[in-house]
Amino acid sequence: MSEKIKNPCVDICQYDENQICIGCKRTKTEAKTWWRLIDEEKLQIIENVKKRKSESTDYYGHYV
Repeated sequence: MSEKIKNPCVDICQYDENQICIGCKRTKTEAKTWWRLIDEEKLQIIENVKKRKSESTDYYGHYV
């Protein structure tokens, strides 16, 4: 892919009881390994994040 995939981190980096970041909605593993993933894996994480955000009932959206 010629275009760089943007890291979804929003510099909150606090995890809930399910080890999902309350800011960017990535798992701890997804966040820690982001830098070494290939584009297809990053795109899958972006899709995971979108799904988690749509299913979320928390109130942290004002941070992002």
